[in-house]
Amino acid sequence: MADSFKCLACNSNKYHMVLDMGEVPLANAFVQNSEDTADQNREPLSLVMCLECDLLQIKDEVDRTKLFSNYLWMTSTSSGAKTHAENLSEHLWKRFGNNEKKPFLVEVASNDGFFLEHYRDAGFDILGVDPSNFAEEANARGLPSIRDFFGVDVVNKILETREKPEVMVARNVLGHSSELQDLVAGMQKLLSAEGTLVLELPYAYMLRAELQYDTIFHEHLSYLTVGSLHNLFKRYQLKITNVDFVHMNGGSLICEVMHENSKVASNDQAMLAFEKFIGLNTVNGWENFAKDVNKQRKDLVALLTDLKNKGHKVVSYGAAAKFMTMLNYCDIGPDLVAACGDANTRKQGLLCPGVHIPVVSPKELIDMSPDFILIGAWNFKDEIISVMRNKYNFKGEFIMPLPYPEIID
Repeated sequence: MADSFKCLACNSNKYHMVLDMGEVPLANAFVQNSEDTADQNREPLSLVMCLECDLLQIKDEVDRTKLFSNYLWMTSTSSGAKTHAENLSEHLWKRFGNNEKKPFLVEVASNDGFFLEHYRDAGFDILGVDPSNFAEEANARGLPSIRDFFGVDVVNKILETREKPEVMVARNVLGHSSELQDLVAGMQKLLSAEGTLVLELPYAYMLRAELQYDTIFHEHLSYLTVGSLHNLFKRYQLKITNVDFVHMNGGSLICEVMHENSKVASNDQAMLAFEKFIGLNTVNGWENFAKDVNKQRKDLVALLTDLKNKGHKVVSYGAAAKFMTMLNYCDIGPDLVAACGDANTRKQGLLCPGVHIPVVSPKELIDMSPDFILIGAWNFKDEIISVMRNKYNFKGEFIMPLPYPEIID
């Protein structure tokens, strides 16, 4: 199929439709009250596969300044992210640290500077780049940060005053970029000759295997596999030299990337063979995905409706962007889910985009005496259950929505 579509990675206009989710509001368009119309502008949301380079991506883009200039997600609000920051910074120092000379580390999409702070404390000389308001807040806290979208222009400015970094870190940014080619070109230009780019990104294998369709929203423009990464980096004379995995965001890849002429050999052959075996980068490999997603939607709405009809009160926890996708795609409103708890104070007191479920503090959520808590931020399931049980003494049951709706203790 071909129309106005243009692939983020290779500019091809040929694609295959994987999942059409209709029109939904932006996942972070939380509103102050029911009269606020900021969430009424709905945008088409569909997942397609490029038939030239195999990249899974959103078909219709939204202006990136609408998505990221005033961002609500704060890395530092999750204890899971805190543990990951400690582990990752320790790992990077063991791999690249040098006590005689502080290695220069640049983090792309540094958010509120939470990981930057850990890199600095580990011993790195740091610089962050982020387009949101958080960059200025991080800078004010003594964490050097540039507020801008990372790309070749920003790299040119950095190189006016700094050497090329030995280490670059880009966590959960490739999939967010509407200017993917400029982003990778900037990475290639900034990275020192024997430097290493460390990428962390949700693995599209988990999207398919665990039916994580709620991770499909306008801020996530592409959904990456080792195969599509390999194709992308090859065009910019870069190679994957290591592949590892972490549990973050429902299952993520951590890839190390170096210049093509680096002394370190490429090391992605086994993963490429695995993905070929399971058809992850083929149209046929995704043929049942839409059918399975539609079944999950019907089953979840049926479960919540049944609990309501039996007189049970259901609330949710975790006002994550992914959960906003699920709520809107399934058309779940306050009649089925009375409130959504979240520890992020920037979201408390607001209404979920589109469905207008109120966001409240964890304590306010428990004060509602719910019988069931639907886990919205399922990638932090264990953390949420522990906090609700041990800190707030919740005695009811939890609902895991994916890969199929399930009531758990």
